[in-house]
Amino acid sequence: MVAEPEGAGWLPLGAAVQYASTMQSAKRKETEMPSADPAFAPLGENRSQDGGEDTGRPERKGERTRRRILEAARGQFGRLGYERATIRGIAAAAGVDKSSVINYFGTKQALFREAVHFSIPIDQLTTDDPSRTVENYLRGMLGTWAADPDSPMAVLMRASMTSDEAADLMRRHVTAEAVDRVAANMDAPDARLRAGLFAAIMMGIATQRYVLCLPDLAEADLEDVLRIATPVVRSLIAPTEV
Repeated sequence: MVAEPEGAGWLPLGAAVQYASTMQSAKRKETEMPSADPAFAPLGENRSQDGGEDTGRPERKGERTRRRILEAARGQFGRLGYERATIRGIAAAAGVDKSSVINYFGTKQALFREAVHFSIPIDQLTTDDPSRTVENYLRGMLGTWAADPDSPMAVLMRASMTSDEAADLMRRHVTAEAVDRVAANMDAPDARLRAGLFAAIMMGIATQRYVLCLPDLAEADLEDVLRIATPVVRSLIAPTEV
């Protein structure tokens, strides 16, 4: 059990985010396991370093080093935020020299962008049944992608609360990965506005559940969250079906 620091409710934002990250790790539930469906795999899993599908060949030494740096970077950015994380600290966490990090990624900004990059499999999760589609979206978000505190999505969510750089990246990424693609699959008036509200609700639930740890939401069973949230989100993306 993680002890709550005195006055935790009034911590400065940066400290509160770090505390919530610790609480998130301590509170992860065994019931929130992803489906065997590959569409629900952690974002970025089973992919090669260039973003393509993993070929299954043995990982070379340089690729292992690169992967260790990215994993260490997500840990540092997630716990410290973008501004406070340093290349030196990331190198130490990865067990490599600072020069190796610079050699592989160049700058902290470039490393951050790669460490938090993710693609949401909207097309794989979209079905002819609006209710099933919405549940797929929510289950992917809440059961897998945001639930892992060191996932690219979770790290970017936390970092965006204390960094303008991360917040801008989050806005552009959510627009491209969620709003644009959900709107394209929507047959309803005000499709882009509806898709924007959809993204806001999805990210809001994930942030309050896993980053800020709003008690009633953070402690609720995932199935109960899905049961209540699915009709709300469905009314946005499929209003004629409600």
